[in-house]
Amino acid sequence: MNLLSPAEVSACFGRAGIPSRFSANEAARLEATEPVGGPGYFVFPTPEENQHLSVLGLRRLLGLSPEGGPCFFFDHPWYLEEPFGEIPLRPGWHAVAMTPLERSLGQPVYYAEELRSERLFLPHACEVVLMVFLAMMAGGDRLLARKHTWTRDRTTGRRFVSVGAFGGKGLFLSSHEVGYASRGLGICPARDV
Repeated sequence: MNLLSPAEVSACFGRAGIPSRFSANEAARLEATEPVGGPGYFVFPTPEENQHLSVLGLRRLLGLSPEGGPCFFFDHPWYLEEPFGEIPLRPGWHAVAMTPLERSLGQPVYYAEELRSERLFLPHACEVVLMVFLAMMAGGDRLLARKHTWTRDRTTGRRFVSVGAFGGKGLFLSSHEVGYASRGLGICPARDV
């Protein structure tokens, strides 16, 4: 399990120009809790000051140029008008698998129902975006370089959003119909922390 503390997340945010910060009380409360993750999970907190922690908020701040650190893929603006892009992450701990479950690869999004008995669920697109960017900012790791994960977010056309293919030109967001399947698309499940 990779675990970032509130101080480490704040340091990453500071270097990236993301103005969200933890209050002293909030950081102390988070430090006093033991988040649940497990092997293969990336665990990180987000602050109550979360108005910039949405897909489009991060896109505005981090931009489209790979020269300055993590960024979004520039040539795929389909989601700029989508409501899911403005929803900020809830404050608190987040735990998301760093790679798609092998058994979920090539499965349509409704395979997530198979994971419910394990108390695993689809992450929000912004959870995956922030996990990928924090992993790069904190340790230089490039998660989801060749794979995508389904997310619980949907477009206005009722397609499910996927996130991944984090290459040299940035992080890629896509959307697919409910029955779509691809061997490069699976589920990086989130879990309650």
